Amino acid sequence: AGAEQDLHLRAPAGAGKTFVALHAALSTLRTARGSRVLFVARNEALALFAAAWLARRCPAGARRRRLLGRIDLLHEPIGRGPCSLRAVRGRVERRWPAAAAEEYSLLLVDEAHHLYDNAASRAAIERLVGPRTRRLLLSDVSQAVARSIAYPAGAADVHLSEVVRCSRRIVAGAMAFQLGGEAKLLTRCHHESTGPPLRSFLF
Repeated sequence: AGAEQDLHLRAPAGAGKTFVALHAALSTLRTARGSRVLFVARNEALALFAAAWLARRCPAGARRRRLLGRIDLLHEPIGRGPCSLRAVRGRVERRWPAAAAEEYSLLLVDEAHHLYDNAASRAAIERLVGPRTRRLLLSDVSQAVARSIAYPAGAADVHLSEVVRCSRRIVAGAMAFQLGGEAKLLTRCHHESTGPPLRSFLF
């Protein structure tokens, strides 16, 4: 896909979609001067994790403050709109509403299969897309089976078939929670490590 083309990254749960997307966001912030990134997720904890992950990739101090000043978050309730970020005593704090600024260079939507399946959240997200905004949508193929979801047209489809951060045991364990029939058997761990035994947690 071209550098400016919208992308739709599809993969099963645990395949590393967010990991890949955060590296794309970091690359945008580092290489495109004045660029701005909006990270969208239904889950508040996931959005905060993304902000903290990006912040840790920049030295503390003025550079980290400048980096966070170019990242906004949007999470449920989506209608509240994006918030801006700032570093305070080693922590990432949020402020609503986000300061008015130029359009976003990259709009990264995690759990897009949930957010674009809802007309209100889809409309709220699309209102934040400018003429030069590039979309990066992440969706779980195992949760989008047999659902007709109105994703933006024109995005290049990318299917992630290798898990980039797991073991073979984790891949096998995740299959119990996935739909999609035999297609899910095509997912594999890229380093083929068996990994330690899995532990069960009830929550």
